[in-house]
Amino acid sequence: MNAAFDFAALTARHQRLQQYLQADPDNTGLLADAASAAFEARHFDDCDALIARYAQHAPLPPTLRNLAGLSAMSASRFDQAESLFAGLLAEFDDAHLRYNHAYSVAMQQRYAQALDGLDEAVLEQAPEAVSLKMLCLHHLGQLDEVVALGERYAAHPQVGAQVSGLLATALFDADDFERAQHYAALAPDSVGGLTVQGLLALHEDDVATARQRFALALEADPGSGRAQLGEGLACLADHDFAAAAPRLDRAATLLRSHAGSWLSAGWAYLMAGQPEQARERFERSLQTDRGFAEATGALAVVDAMQGHDESAGHRAEVALRLDPNCLSATYARSLLLARSGREQEGAALYQELLQHPLGQDGPSIAQLIARRASHGAID
Repeated sequence: MNAAFDFAALTARHQRLQQYLQADPDNTGLLADAASAAFEARHFDDCDALIARYAQHAPLPPTLRNLAGLSAMSASRFDQAESLFAGLLAEFDDAHLRYNHAYSVAMQQRYAQALDGLDEAVLEQAPEAVSLKMLCLHHLGQLDEVVALGERYAAHPQVGAQVSGLLATALFDADDFERAQHYAALAPDSVGGLTVQGLLALHEDDVATARQRFALALEADPGSGRAQLGEGLACLADHDFAAAAPRLDRAATLLRSHAGSWLSAGWAYLMAGQPEQARERFERSLQTDRGFAEATGALAVVDAMQGHDESAGHRAEVALRLDPNCLSATYARSLLLARSGREQEGAALYQELLQHPLGQDGPSIAQLIARRASHGAID
């Protein structure tokens, strides 16, 4: 049975049970079956309403309380799901309940707390918890632990492909590109595997392959912030700034706390000749990570471009103290020195420098800055 037919059958069952309820609206057994059918057909509002109707007639049994938690989680009401699963865990010690509770906690960005519920017993009895634990560890910057856990489960028959994709992502962030490629190849159809393949292709300046991989990843999961970031960076590498800017904006919104995405979006707008829009993104990047030298340096570039020399010089100095290798701060300083108060000539030189590659046929300075920013993005 294909997925489309299966979903049609689930929808038909949901509709059929709703019709039965019209004739027997107070039948608790029918209400429970209809709530389950509504959930399976992804009609979460109907599921919640049917559970509420059941509760008017009798206390909810554990199965319906669990279903209410699953429905809340599926509808991204993670605080409600957390409360429901916590109540069940007070009565039942079950690995799948513990996983669902940890997932609800993690989706509220409380990663350390979520890890507390993901012990070895949960990983063994609910293998999907392996991916969640890897994501939590990655968010906490514990890449060595992510890699160690991923290598244990990369060959698991149920979750191996997804784990391999996440493992490839962690290895890419650790600059271990050879092993990242190995594990991405083991998960060729996973969002993580496709995205890492795209980022590695971009790293090798194979933009066409990169864009193909990112397109496939986004087809599988339109909500993947990291794949959206990769596609935006590929557009940037193609000098398609008008396409890059909105894609990088969306990536930054999806990834929420990833300063590099806002930085990349800012460079896309700056390269498109929209310095005010760029300034706004650079400021968002700095708000996300106050110690991010490239964001401070990028603001120095905008200041220099707009003739605010004193502010540009100060910001460039601060950025270089944070990171002596900060490309954007060095860029801003070069622009200030070259312009020497001649604003129109400085702006023209800025545009020339912005596109000047580092080495023969190499990426531009701005592209290198944006490429650096692809690390550490976690969906």
